[in-house]
Amino acid sequence: MSKKKQRYIRGKKEERFKRKIRGIEKEKILGISIDTSKDYHKALIFDFEGRILDGPFEFDIFKEGYENFKKRMRKAIEQTKAKRIFLGLEPTGSYHENLARHLKDDFKEVEFINPSATYANRAQDMLRGLKTDDIDLGAIGDLLMRGKGYEYNLEEEGVYLNLKEQTFWREKKLKMQTRLKNQIKARLNKIYPGMMSKYNDNKPLFSDIWKSRVARGLIRSKLTPAQIKIMKVEELKRKFKKVSCPLSSKWAEKIVEYTKRMLCPKDEILKIEMDLVNRDLNLLEALEREITFVERRMVEEVKKTDSSFLLGKIKGLSDIMIASFAGAVGRISNYNFGKQIFSKSGLSSKVNQSGKRNIKGLSIRRVGSKTLRCILFKMGDSVKKHNPYFALYYSYLTEKKGKPWKKAHIAVTNKLVRVMFAMLRDRADFNPPTAKIDYLEMLFNQRRRKRRQEKKKEKENHSPGPFFGHKDIRTLERAPSPMR
Repeated sequence: MSKKKQRYIRGKKEERFKRKIRGIEKEKILGISIDTSKDYHKALIFDFEGRILDGPFEFDIFKEGYENFKKRMRKAIEQTKAKRIFLGLEPTGSYHENLARHLKDDFKEVEFINPSATYANRAQDMLRGLKTDDIDLGAIGDLLMRGKGYEYNLEEEGVYLNLKEQTFWREKKLKMQTRLKNQIKARLNKIYPGMMSKYNDNKPLFSDIWKSRVARGLIRSKLTPAQIKIMKVEELKRKFKKVSCPLSSKWAEKIVEYTKRMLCPKDEILKIEMDLVNRDLNLLEALEREITFVERRMVEEVKKTDSSFLLGKIKGLSDIMIASFAGAVGRISNYNFGKQIFSKSGLSSKVNQSGKRNIKGLSIRRVGSKTLRCILFKMGDSVKKHNPYFALYYSYLTEKKGKPWKKAHIAVTNKLVRVMFAMLRDRADFNPPTAKIDYLEMLFNQRRRKRRQEKKKEKENHSPGPFFGHKDIRTLERAPSPMR
């Protein structure tokens, strides 16, 4: 199938813009650039010949300020007898949303200007390092006249609006949760040195301190290593029971024996550390409760859409992943191709081509939605571990093609995005086109067993023997060192 010929230099965006202004004199086209902020906004009214008609002027965020802005706009419209009006503003933070929705209701033609495009426009005019509201208004107006804006995209409502807000809230709180966990682990390493150490084949006291009820009970007990190692098992069990964490005799013995191996810090030093780590744990548990509540609500709401029913058939995708994807992407009808979603995430590769030179293997672009990028990366990681179709594709890229793991991971994510888009667009089931899923699952399980056996053999070969040598090899039988 041949690629459709492009009619305009900047493609469909320019074609859409030219269609809107075709046959209208530039003096009859009105542009309004708006620079938004927390307490007030600044505006500039001009025609498409570049003549300033009013401003720059300020108006506040209250109803009276908005009404004054509309009066000045209507005065400019009557003065020029404008046939077309374009409003352009930067989507900065959340300050633009309320204003943009009211402008859309009153004037229809609202265009968003990418802040990166505004920055690049200032650089083109040799204004690097110079940023004022007036300069930004001029840059936004210039980009608006050149058709560099993109259409208003705040039309989500109902389920999709709720999912969007909850998804962005959840991703920010997950980052807070990770920071809190890291702070708690750092304090625990000071209080209980070596508790999480895996050095020299040491087995940590807890395999996962966040899933272990006993680990949280140990923090709540406020017992120092010096206090624990002189305690009897029954006494330790009583201390844990006081903080509502019943402890078995086996666990009590394990904790006492482990603390005897520790190089214990002084109790006077640990008093404030114990208090602070308990406060951090209180914050973490409160945050976990709130995240769990919002996640349950997201899962219930996504069931009202096609995403839950269709994407739930892809092995490896959890309900909360599907809900997050629906929240970050919105209605699938807003996209024509799956690659648009992938590009929006910023996971697409950079391009550097000139003449016969075409540099490949460049890093990702990192533009667009950071939240969507994070969600897609997690989804790709899950399906490559649990879904035979994507797992074998990942193995093919790494083993046969020799690609680095991260590039192969992004390629798997790209394939997953296109598959999900096609399923939602066509309301189709997950049906891999290359082979039957049962056959793929059999191959996937064979490879998994083979890798486990290889890891087991490797571990056995490297485990220490009775005379500090390798297994079944005595130290006396070793070949002498060439240095000797």
